Amino acid sequence: MSENFEYEELMDKNDSVIKMEDEEEDLLVSQLNMDISNQFVVFSVTDEEYGVPILAVQEIISLPNLTRIPGVPDYIPGIINLRGNIIPLYYLRSKFNLEKEKLGSNTIVIIAQTGHESNMRTVGFIVDSVSDVVSITPENLSDKPEFSKAVDARYIEKIGKIGSRMIIIINLTDFFSENEQAVLDSAVQ
Repeated sequence: MSENFEYEELMDKNDSVIKMEDEEEDLLVSQLNMDISNQFVVFSVTDEEYGVPILAVQEIISLPNLTRIPGVPDYIPGIINLRGNIIPLYYLRSKFNLEKEKLGSNTIVIIAQTGHESNMRTVGFIVDSVSDVVSITPENLSDKPEFSKAVDARYIEKIGKIGSRMIIIINLTDFFSENEQAVLDSAVQ
């Protein structure tokens, strides 16, 4: 009778292991099936958090060798050669009218796609730090506040809320003014 009891106990343990494996597999499948259109790469510029859609981000790198271009505005500190592609860098502290810091090997660059489908471009955004990737459900995304016409807020798409955190979601489609687009185009030609 004791052999039978041990066999039943072993079977119960195997069933538990199989159930745990099934639960872990279900969790993995649910994570794979998550709507990545609601996921954002979160980065900081000074003390504020910003987010860009994860689908627009190609990669996050440390600042490689930078080639400065004479005559371009200071918000474009230069261009980089990333695997044969010439990519202009855009210093977000300049865009947001903040005090600039010295660029170095610890400088973080987010390589992302910007613009409209008919006029997509790859640019690098120089940021202070990248913290995480978050999912923000549509009900936790608010419209941007109304600003006077004197404030250039076209780069703000939405405001994301996660608990007490507020994340400014960047509008990569309309991030650059026509003048900035022309300068970026001339920088890489």
